[in-house]
Amino acid sequence: MKKRTKYKWYIISGIFFVTITNILAWFSPTFCDWHTTYVTPIIVNIFGRISNIFPFSVGEIMIMLGTVLVLAAVLIAIAFLFLRKKPKFVSFTKGFFRVFSGILVGVCIVMTTNCTILYHCSPIDANPKVSYREYTVEELEVLRNYVVEQCNYYMKLMPRDADGNIVFEGDMQEDAKKALRGISDDFPKLKGYYPDVKNLLSSDIMSQAYIGGYYFPFSMEANANGNMYIANYPAVYCHELSHLHGYIYEDEANYLAYQACINSESDFFRYSGYLSVLIYIDNAYFHSIGDDYFYYINQTKVEEQVWADSTFLTEEAWEDVEEGAILSTDTVDEISDEFTETTLNLNGVEEGMTSYSLVVDLMLQYYDGILY
Repeated sequence: MKKRTKYKWYIISGIFFVTITNILAWFSPTFCDWHTTYVTPIIVNIFGRISNIFPFSVGEIMIMLGTVLVLAAVLIAIAFLFLRKKPKFVSFTKGFFRVFSGILVGVCIVMTTNCTILYHCSPIDANPKVSYREYTVEELEVLRNYVVEQCNYYMKLMPRDADGNIVFEGDMQEDAKKALRGISDDFPKLKGYYPDVKNLLSSDIMSQAYIGGYYFPFSMEANANGNMYIANYPAVYCHELSHLHGYIYEDEANYLAYQACINSESDFFRYSGYLSVLIYIDNAYFHSIGDDYFYYINQTKVEEQVWADSTFLTEEAWEDVEEGAILSTDTVDEISDEFTETTLNLNGVEEGMTSYSLVVDLMLQYYDGILY
């Protein structure tokens, strides 16, 4: 078979696969559940192990190369308008766009397999013993005060340096993997292999976008922002690693990270788990009482040190980020929000960015019969 014929069939079969699989994903949660239960673990075991060989984020390098490739495609397309009568350039352009189209089809295949399908799985059940219902402000108040109490308690157990910063001397990578496996009886897809979470070279841009981590479907890697304050890492590690095992919804990843951390043997992980949901629950409660500050201050008080520990970046880290920034943080944050909102909407998540805060609903359901 000639190379052109093989290439043609690759393109056609790739488009056919993407089309059929997307149709199945959108209309059959059963198919998606089967895929994440039996196919995703194989993909993680193969590609996750390969990418884990490298000490840097392979996915980040792929993003850089992809950006260069797209820019090259744009420049070549523009140049073609002026050089289309030159046979050698025409031949080069045809060859380039053959390769480009092949890569594009490959990107669509990977995105469908490792991302789109995951967005259409059946939602997790935080508490099989109860049916989901509308919860009252009083029940949310109980949950909010409970989480605050836990934060205040574990805050006092943290070893700190002379500047008051938390100190952790364990193996955070292994502890995160162990924590996730620790809840895998309730969430079986969390069983199996986990690669290490890798800090990104582009952590400064991630910081400006207020992003703590990123799951990269092309290399099956979990990535983290290397600038964050230390208390963020356990929850972020567990969050991103749960994406790798098929739990792509942000509220579910937040919830699984919470459960993994608070059930860990490490006080540091437990503290990070409670901190990771504090702002979501506190904001939800404040809004539920009509932003009534005087009523709010009569509830369990969040200690100042807890708020300090819940910071995304320290002041010193922010100074370093801003000093080397090309664009303003507001601009990067706005672009990031628009991109994330669009991506989530395209994958059927109508709530968009607010889906992160839906972890509150899962927690209300989980603590039904426990706290109220």
